[in-house]
Amino acid sequence: TNFYKGKAGLKTVFEDQLNYKELFIIGASSEPYESLKFYFDWYVKRRQKKKIKIKAIAFEPIKDPISIANIKYLPKEYASPLSINIYGDKVALILWGKEKPMAIVIKNHEFSDAYRQYFELMWDISKY
Repeated sequence: TNFYKGKAGLKTVFEDQLNYKELFIIGASSEPYESLKFYFDWYVKRRQKKKIKIKAIAFEPIKDPISIANIKYLPKEYASPLSINIYGDKVALILWGKEKPMAIVIKNHEFSDAYRQYFELMWDISKY
């Protein structure tokens, strides 16, 4: 388990995600575009170039939905500032704080498999 603080820490987490072929996101939002302005546009271009597949569940419209390959929505009343990114054998819990965002990354197959099952359940009840 690793802890990351601030914008530099979040950039480290996103850079790591570029090493995987697919990414599942619970709580996708436009927050990365706002918090990591210039970096996130660059990250999205690199992610698209690597053809990393994405399935995301959001609670509000995303700033740039084209960067998200496949997205569904749940009711806004369930939204939170926490995003859960599942990739490979890792789970990143990202708290988008206005001043001090932070992330906890857990590297464990059992955790990632459990969160992936949780994602699939939420995906099934979400709407396009």
